[in-house]
Amino acid sequence: MIFKQVQLCGYDKLQDVQVKGDKIALIAPSIKSDDKEVIDGDGRWLLPGIIDLNVRLKNDTLSQNHIQLLANDASRGGVTTALIMPDFTPRLDNETLLELLNAKLASLHVNLFLAAPLTTESNNTLNNLATLIKNGAMAIQGDSSINANLIRRGLQYALMKNVPLLCNCYEPNLDDAGVMNEGDISFKLGLPGISKIAEISEVAKMTEVAHYYGAHVLLQSLSTMRSIELCEDAKKRGANVKAEVSIHHLCKTDLCCDGFNTAAKIKPPLRENGTKDELLKALKNGQIDTLTSAHQPRSIVYKDVAFEDASFGIHAICDLLPLAYTYLVKPGHLSLEALMELFSQNPASILGLKNKGKIAAKMEADIILFDPNTQWVMEEKGSIYEGESFFGGVSATYVGGKCIYNG
Repeated sequence: MIFKQVQLCGYDKLQDVQVKGDKIALIAPSIKSDDKEVIDGDGRWLLPGIIDLNVRLKNDTLSQNHIQLLANDASRGGVTTALIMPDFTPRLDNETLLELLNAKLASLHVNLFLAAPLTTESNNTLNNLATLIKNGAMAIQGDSSINANLIRRGLQYALMKNVPLLCNCYEPNLDDAGVMNEGDISFKLGLPGISKIAEISEVAKMTEVAHYYGAHVLLQSLSTMRSIELCEDAKKRGANVKAEVSIHHLCKTDLCCDGFNTAAKIKPPLRENGTKDELLKALKNGQIDTLTSAHQPRSIVYKDVAFEDASFGIHAICDLLPLAYTYLVKPGHLSLEALMELFSQNPASILGLKNKGKIAAKMEADIILFDPNTQWVMEEKGSIYEGESFFGGVSATYVGGKCIYNG
């Protein structure tokens, strides 16, 4: 298979890209071959597949339908690899369930991996991490607010097994059952707020602990500038920590919650405009290591209720690349090449996927054909982006050289 005359990150002129089997074989200005499958790039971008390290199943419930739905949505959005968070039911706490899940995941067209939960469901006992990792779990995931001894032991396992520990930094005891960002909008709506300190205090703790033990830690979905600063400070002192931010915290603010709009109820909550601007500045300065869709879809029955009762979560992975292109690349916050480092190269490195994340010879052919000139309107009912015009569309998604989505 040959892609003719496509734009590539890092190249000034259009190139041809040849794929043989599941690998990229050759990149050159012009490739002559007897390949029967020739795809006219027509000046479109050929990009590495997106690797999203923070996605969840619909309604946090494990089923074959929900796994298949995630795979289908991911392929539409150009996500070729995704790491599923383990806080679903039934709980992933034994190797038998993991083996059954891996068998199902292996049959899909998208690379879906699992993170092992740090603790059992009660949160007071360490999971059998060695067995779960041996049987295919790609990372360990847990909350920062659990028993500190369990965090210590989890970091030691992460170091011993050479996998990252993914940490949700949040201290619920610093909030009074908050449901949105603590600020002017929550005050106006009379809703309990989620304070920034509930995140910042835990980021401070986790960066120090990660530095002390030398483990690889990804701080998930950070939503405050102070969290980014703490992470940067820890990096300068030699800590192997990375900062992840969701695309929504760079695009939207807590104004979306006005009118009790439950579609905007996500965790961590959308912050005020000033914080969003600070995060965009951090993005430009290279202080953010990876981006995520924070995909956590909910059925309408969990959203079409009073704001206090609505579930946290957002459906986003299927439009991830156009969303980022419209909000980050078009306004000049990032180049497309820098965006793909955050979407592909950096998460591949975090997860230890040495043959993914780049368009280069001998790399796996997980690739996206992207048309930046497409313009369309978001029509998804209830989305916080409903009615907005977007630029860019995924023309096709390939995993291992096989087309899994053709728009």
